[in-house]
Amino acid sequence: MIKYIFLFLPILSWGQSFAPEPGVLGSTAIHKDSSVFIAWANNAVVTRGPMNLPVPSVGNTTYGIDSDATGEADGTGVVSLGDGGSVVLTFPAPINNGVGPDFAVFENGFTDHYIELAFVEVSSDGVNFYRFESTSEIQTQVQLTNFDTVNCRYVNNFAGKYRARHGTPFDIEELALTSGLDVNAITHVKIIDVVGTLDPTYARYDGQGTIINDPYPTSFDSGGFDLDAVGVIHAAELGLIEQGLSVSIYPNPTTGILFIEGNQEYSIQVFNSEGRLLIDTTIDQKIDLSEFEPGIYYVAIRSKESKFVKRIVKM
Repeated sequence: MIKYIFLFLPILSWGQSFAPEPGVLGSTAIHKDSSVFIAWANNAVVTRGPMNLPVPSVGNTTYGIDSDATGEADGTGVVSLGDGGSVVLTFPAPINNGVGPDFAVFENGFTDHYIELAFVEVSSDGVNFYRFESTSEIQTQVQLTNFDTVNCRYVNNFAGKYRARHGTPFDIEELALTSGLDVNAITHVKIIDVVGTLDPTYARYDGQGTIINDPYPTSFDSGGFDLDAVGVIHAAELGLIEQGLSVSIYPNPTTGILFIEGNQEYSIQVFNSEGRLLIDTTIDQKIDLSEFEPGIYYVAIRSKESKFVKRIVKM
């Protein structure tokens, strides 16, 4: 739902097993402005859920329109799914299974600890969808209401884990052994609102069969999960020339030195896999990564009108 200001009650949860909030060491959150994103969803089809599942007469949510789930994340333009509602998104090119997270989902939570959750599924044919296995360690004794908060460290593989403008990443490698799924050609991503009630008649369950407890009910036209955007990290690469730049970056993989050759003026930025800026220059024809740890890095090449991001493996 669209968030309002509340007098928060204490955070309610048991365990504390998973990644912390943005800005804290170990967080997996990716800021919307990170250059790891090479594309965004360009089409969305929303299936609205009710404002209050046990009382269908109150009607479905109405906030936002389908296209609010497309394009870059901004933290404000969202579409509200309602109880159990869903949205299916497609992309300029299929998402593929790279090293590390392959896409990220953005919600509009206004604090680190007021979270509304959704399941995430992917498909390579638009018909058969496969769900990321989620885990909730949120207590199941007391129903969370719109006045309660819960630490994001208690959930994993749910969209909505992180606050607005910070994407929750998903790694397709987790589904690599799934029969019927081509992990190098993900064409559709589905986001499904979690109905956070503890009432077993309407409850939803994580991958271990535990009831999921999140703020409930959200009986408003903006109720349920609020999808802002889905950003792509790994996809079928668009050619440099297609993006308006004629640039060569080599070698890849590299042990340290990257050579960059082009025929126009451009800027160069290098980011680590978490989106942190490491190098920012406009003049170098080579980039030295020797001081950095082996892993995945992203080189962003920008001219006045064009941009391209290249994934680099540092050996």
